[in-house]
Amino acid sequence: MCAARRLSESERKNEIMNSAVDVITQKGLENATMEEIIAGTSLSKGGVYHYYKNVNEIFKDIMISGIEYRKTIIKEHMDECKKGHEMEFIAKQFVDKIIDDNPYMPLYVEFLIAKKRNPELEKMMQELQELTNDRFSMVMGDELGWSFDVNIFNVSTDVMNALILASNILGARDNFTKNRHFLERMFLSIFEEGKEN
Repeated sequence: MCAARRLSESERKNEIMNSAVDVITQKGLENATMEEIIAGTSLSKGGVYHYYKNVNEIFKDIMISGIEYRKTIIKEHMDECKKGHEMEFIAKQFVDKIIDDNPYMPLYVEFLIAKKRNPELEKMMQELQELTNDRFSMVMGDELGWSFDVNIFNVSTDVMNALILASNILGARDNFTKNRHFLERMFLSIFEEGKEN
């Protein structure tokens, strides 16, 4: 009989995050418990607590995985970003994120709803936004300095989050997909106004 293969640190963290995704999807972020997450893994209680102290720490790593997911998608489409048309490219990427029906989206929606009631999640949102801005800057380069302006970034993010909520909670994804050109023009308007100022 062979001994079971020892999991690497990243495999253990992924197992914990996968269990957390299941629990959070079923119960909601605010109702998820470490005990339920631990029960969904092959790790001991101490093994899980070695990596994460609480549900929010696990959730933050899940959201960071979502940021990396989006960064990868943008990198895959960089050949569509033509010189002089960077704003159009960014607007398209924003709309793609709004209508994307990926495994991270229900969790992100849950996060947007829960953060209103939890100051710790509000702080996490700020950290994740900074990380998103950094990752976006890495992909797009320094020539788009205007797009990293705090005011443009904040208003763009707020509009995008409102539309993500509408897409997922109000069932507007199909309508947004059919009429994405309106949304792209709206983001272009924000970018152009922000760049001028």
